[in-house]
Order: sequence, then structure tokens, then C-alpha cells
Amino acid sequence: MIGSLEETLGFPLFQRLAGRLRPTPEARIIFDEVEKALANLNHISRLMEDIQDKKAGHLRVACLPGFATSLLPRVLAGFLKERPGLALTFEPRTPEKIQEWISAQQFNVGISDMFEETPSIESEPIHVRTVFVAPRGHPLATKTVVTPKDLDRLPIIHGNRNQITYTSIRKAFNSAGAEFNSVVETRLFASACIMVVEGFGVSIVSEIDAREYEKQGLVIRPFEPAIPFHINILYPAYMPRSIATREFVEVFKQSLKPFCL
Repeated sequence: MIGSLEETLGFPLFQRLAGRLRPTPEARIIFDEVEKALANLNHISRLMEDIQDKKAGHLRVACLPGFATSLLPRVLAGFLKERPGLALTFEPRTPEKIQEWISAQQFNVGISDMFEETPSIESEPIHVRTVFVAPRGHPLATKTVVTPKDLDRLPIIHGNRNQITYTSIRKAFNSAGAEFNSVVETRLFASACIMVVEGFGVSIVSEIDAREYEKQGLVIRPFEPAIPFHINILYPAYMPRSIATREFVEVFKQSLKPFCL
């Protein structure tokens, strides 16, 4: 085999001295390079095993600020505990910025409410339940279900006017002939919940956020008619989804099940 290799290479690899083989300088050069190649192959083999065992990779998640202060950090922490080698980039931003990042393939997953449909983005819609919230001791705390008629002229803290949820709430008030008394407009449901706890008004918010503040004195009641908070999970259309991306999305969707319509 050695003779055949030397014939192929065109130069000797070993000197035959007294029945023993001594490597030539050329053989030592080849040996060093082969050793490096084998080390790289071993590294690639270990990397492939790590990927299979969910111990390698980089997951990049962009989300609405509200998700960054409620359910999502706990979901991500539990997800990473089972994948100690997985790196995470976690960025809360506006819907416009999330769409820009996903479209440019800078993030694996985006969690947003609004986005403009474009060929560069694939989306998966999820509908989260909204609930009525009031401070402890509020007269409506005795109600089993709260309706727009119950909120006639009461001070209401609500989301941005360009949100679909806000538009749906206003339509429900109009249909019931109830006056919508706007006192605060805020993008974050969390901000609305804190102001309600402080007794400044009442609100209709995502149940995800409401449950975060229940122990602080927030009274939560079902709201009818049922009005969803629309979430969209966004993906770069032209970038294959990694194993980590697919598994994270499944874990995240499972965490939302108790709050979905």
C-alpha cells in the first residue's frame, strides 16, 4: 500500500534502513496536513452530534415589547435549559422593525401583531383571547361576564387606534349603543394593566398580560362579544427553518394554548 501511494505521488514517503521505515521530510509535511484534516473531520462530527442533540446553533427571535415582559422570557428560558449549547438573540421592537428584520433574513422568528404582507415573509396567525380587567373592589368585579353595555361611559385605557383589537372593541361598543370613554391610549397591554391596578380606569387586554398582573390586584373577567388579539408568527420566506426554530415555535404555540380562542 505504501509502495502504491509513493508511485501515485511520484516521490518516496519512507526510507528503508536496516529493515525499518523512516519518514521522509515530505511525508512529515503530508502527515501534518492530514492530521489537521482529521481534526477538522472530528470537529465536524462532534458538531453534527451536537446539532442532533440540540446543543448547538443560534436562534434569533424578534418580538413585540409586550411579549418581552410577559410569557415569552419564561418560554425561552425553559427552551434553552434543554439546549445548553444553543445561543439566543432576543430583541423586542416595533412591528415595523420586526417586519424589516424578518424580510431581510436577520432573524429566524418574529412575533408581531400587525405586518404588511410581502413575498419575503411567511406568517402563521394565532388568536389570543382578550379579557376585561379592573382594580380590586371595582363594582364590575361581581359580574360573571362583562359586556360593552356594562362599560358605558366608564374611563377606559386602551391600545393604539391603529390596532385591529381596538377597532373591534369600538365596533362592539357601537353595536351595543355604549359610549366609549377613552382616557388613555397605550401600545402596551402591560402598561394598561398597571394603570388599572392603580385604579385609574378599566381596560380590555390580552389574557396573557392580564394574568401577569393578577397577583397585584387585577380583577379579570370574560368579555363578550369575544374579541381576539391577533398574533402573527413571522418567518423569512426564503430561508430554511432550522431544527431549533421549528422546535421553539412549537413550544411557544403550546404555551399560548390556554389563552387562545
